[in-house]
Amino acid sequence: MSGWAKAPDLADRPAERDRVRRRTAADREEQLTGGLRPVECTTCGARVLARKNSPQHTSIQWTGDAAARCPELTGTAGGSCAALRARIDTAVDPG
Repeated sequence: MSGWAKAPDLADRPAERDRVRRRTAADREEQLTGGLRPVECTTCGARVLARKNSPQHTSIQWTGDAAARCPELTGTAGGSCAALRARIDTAVDPG
C-alpha cells in the first residue's frame, strides 16, 4: 500500500468540483485572515492586522502602507517594530 494518494480531479462531476473549490477558497481565507484584528501603532500610525494564537505566538499581517509608514521597520533588516509590538500586546484580549 502506498503512503501517497492523489486527490480526484472531479472533471466528471462539475457540481462537486465547484463545491470543493468554494470550500477550499473559504478554508484558505479563514487560515490567512480568520481572527485578525486591526491594530494601530500609537507612535507612527501604521495599521496592521494581528491575531494572538497563544501566549508565545502572535501573527501580524503587514500591509504595504503600514510597512512604508513605520520608520522603525523601514530602518531595520529585522522586520520588527518595538512600538507596534507593545501596542499589539496591550490590544490583545488575554482570553
